[in-house]
Amino acid sequence: MKLGRMVIAGCVVMGLLLAGCHQSDSSVTPKPAASQTPPQTQTPATVQATQPATPAVEAPAPTIPPATAPATTTPEPAKKLVLRVDCGAFDPYTDKFGNVWSADQELEAGKTWGAVYGSTLDREGVGITGTDIPRIYETERYSVESYKFTVPNGKYTVRLHFAETFEGITGPEGRVFSVSVQGQEALKDLDLYKTVGPLKPLVKEYKGVSVENGQLVIGFTPNIENPQICGIEILAE
Repeated sequence: MKLGRMVIAGCVVMGLLLAGCHQSDSSVTPKPAASQTPPQTQTPATVQATQPATPAVEAPAPTIPPATAPATTTPEPAKKLVLRVDCGAFDPYTDKFGNVWSADQELEAGKTWGAVYGSTLDREGVGITGTDIPRIYETERYSVESYKFTVPNGKYTVRLHFAETFEGITGPEGRVFSVSVQGQEALKDLDLYKTVGPLKPLVKEYKGVSVENGQLVIGFTPNIENPQICGIEILAE
């Protein structure tokens, strides 16, 4: 019995010792663990902002106008020369057809056309009949030697306008004269009174008149009384 108690006591003692060992272990101030430096708040290295790059905006391509069709290569035909002269008139005249007749002029330096010699008359309201342009026949240049026109070389239609309006001519052979165009006789011994009568127009037209030296000449040759003319038209063909 005594032995048993001793054994128990021994066990108790041993238990106490063991308990003490555990307690002393627990009382040991544990070594602090290696101090962990709190994670530094790293100032991030200047980080190139990886912002989504602003997409490069491409400049809009220039609007290229559609190719223009080349202008017609056919040059516009040059306007043909048209010259109308109201012989003996001091002012230009536009007839009922819209044709403009230039006032008469003498050939002088700097002018491209005109009369050589002669005098002018205007018998406005004299009573011309048989025409849509009576005004042309109311004026005239008489005692004229020639008209000269500087024109491009080529072919022309020439129209000559006459009318006998002088009250001193009372019958045939009162006035007789001849007319040439480019040196060629066009009218020989023209007698207006005999041909058409007084106060009536006479128009003579000549086509294909050739100009090769830049000058067109209409000449007058007297026979009885003085040559006269009321209007001239020069039309390029």
